[in-house]
Amino acid sequence: MRLDRKLLLIAPAIVLVFVAAGIAYAAFQLHVLSDASSTWKERSNFVAAVERGEKKLNERQAVGLLDVALQVEEKRTAAIVASRDLLIMLSLIELACCAVLVFGIRTVPREHWPRLNLTRSAE
Repeated sequence: MRLDRKLLLIAPAIVLVFVAAGIAYAAFQLHVLSDASSTWKERSNFVAAVERGEKKLNERQAVGLLDVALQVEEKRTAAIVASRDLLIMLSLIELACCAVLVFGIRTVPREHWPRLNLTRSAE
């Protein structure tokens, strides 16, 4: 069975649309990840208040706070690595689709290409 030439052009184009959607999704997730640091100033002020002695923090609470901070950092690092891996994979898929499109376009005979008639007809 011979592969339809239009399919060579349509399928990679559809995949490229999904790749673009994936890149937009990854960018949105990175934006959400960066918004999580908006409360950093409040947390920093709390720690500074504990240092100045304005707020009391016992040893168990301090260990719990440190544990939560380490868990957050671990999850944040995993999210950044996952976003990076997603962008790399989407870039590779996009390059493969572009290669298939170039191959597909080159296999279409010139007689089917649209002809641009840039000269004006004298009527």
